[in-house]
This record gives sequence, C-alpha cells and structure tokens, in this order.
Amino acid sequence: MTDEQLRHLLKSSPEKAHRLIFDEYYNYVYTIVFNRLRSFASPEDIDECISDVFSDIFMKYDPDTSYNGNIKGFVAAISQNRSIDMFRKLKAPHRKIFSLDSEEANQIPSEEKVDETVEKAESSHALLDTVKALGEPDSTIIMQKYYYGRSSSEIADIVSMKPDAVRKRLSRAIKRLRSLISEI
Repeated sequence: MTDEQLRHLLKSSPEKAHRLIFDEYYNYVYTIVFNRLRSFASPEDIDECISDVFSDIFMKYDPDTSYNGNIKGFVAAISQNRSIDMFRKLKAPHRKIFSLDSEEANQIPSEEKVDETVEKAESSHALLDTVKALGEPDSTIIMQKYYYGRSSSEIADIVSMKPDAVRKRLSRAIKRLRSLISEI
C-alpha cells in the first residue's frame, strides 16, 4: 500500500488504517527501539516504548499534512525520539548529581574499581614476565597460541619447526610455566 492510499484510508477508516500501519511498520519500529535500548532495558521496557511509539503515530499523524509523502520517515522519527526518551528515563536513576562546590564532590565514588584494575594489571605483567623467562622458542609458542590464537601449524611456520614439535614444546612449556607460577 502506498503512502497516498494510506492517507485516503486514514480519512475514510482510521481503525483499518491504524491496523495496517501497525502490521506494516511493527518490525521497523521494533528494530529501531531494540537497537537503542538493548544494552540495559528489559523486554517489558522495550514493549512499553513500542506501544508509546504507535500511540504517538496514531495520535499525531495527520493525513492532511504533507510529511513529504513519506510515512516511513515519520514512523522512524517518532521511534527514535521515543526510544531516546525511554533511554534517558531508564538511565536517570543511575546518575547522581553533585555540586562541585559541595563537600560531597571530593568523595564522589568512582564506578571504576581501581584496586581490581591495578591487581589485574600487575598479575598480567607478572605472567608476561614469567612467560618471557621461559626463553625462546617457548615464550613465542605460548604467546602465539594463547594470545594470538594461532594453530600449531601456523606457529610452526613462525618458529621454523614441525607442528608436532610445536605441540610437544607447548605442552612442556605449560608445565614449566605452571611450576614457575606456583613458586611466585
């Protein structure tokens, strides 16, 4: 159905036209809303937003107004605006506003857990140093296998060995690495 036919139907039978709009554009609206809200909204929030979108479309779309002959653009604009409103509504309770002049500003908690981040970084550096202490070609084999995700045959090309030899060295290097880590 063309936009012009839909406009005529809106004038003659609004209920039928609303049903056609819903059937025609539901997936389109769902995609726009879902892409905006999927990261933290519940399925119920997404459904509520979609309902609000269609409510706005049915109440605000005027068949006598031109809209450049494009109802799809109107539907997209309403969908984006409503999903942004819902995003802000859901995001608002998670924000706390402080005045920079207040005493609380010095004690604003960070969402980043610095101690855990530092501990992970130190562990990563210690592990990397231990892997380097294994020497060549074991350290290269471990790095290529577990960091870059390469296969034994790919690693064999890099270190000029046969794939079977790479697998055997990897097995021995992992055993040595476990014993070195347990000593730390």
